[in-house]
Amino acid sequence: MKAFFLAFVFLLAPMAFAQTLVEVTTVAATASTLDPSVRFPSGSFRAGRGSEAILARIPDASRFNLEVYAARGLAARLQPGFVQQILTGFAVAGYFVENQQETQVAGETRTRYDLKDPGGKAALLFVVRKGDELVFAFGKAR
Repeated sequence: MKAFFLAFVFLLAPMAFAQTLVEVTTVAATASTLDPSVRFPSGSFRAGRGSEAILARIPDASRFNLEVYAARGLAARLQPGFVQQILTGFAVAGYFVENQQETQVAGETRTRYDLKDPGGKAALLFVVRKGDELVFAFGKAR
């Protein structure tokens, strides 16, 4: 039985590595479709399931092409620095914060950053923090 278990574990190890590789590649590809010059900090990954719940918290989400990401590990534990790193990446890409609103709802902190590029095109960064969890959505206006 032990031999079977060890063989099973060794067979799954390459699959786990492949899944991690796919997640990293997907994040890089999706981030580059939003704006190739915006880089997300390491430790973030695209959120698949549950994205609708985050988008439902944004009243005018239909105005934007939004992608939802989540942070885990060290990035999620250093929430203020993580968000600052994202905003710095947006500033480098030419998106500057025009307005910032923070609200507390049901034990979570929701922060909305309205951004504009030099051409006046709107973008949105929406961050939801609860405990050690950090989820953010970003997108340009349609």
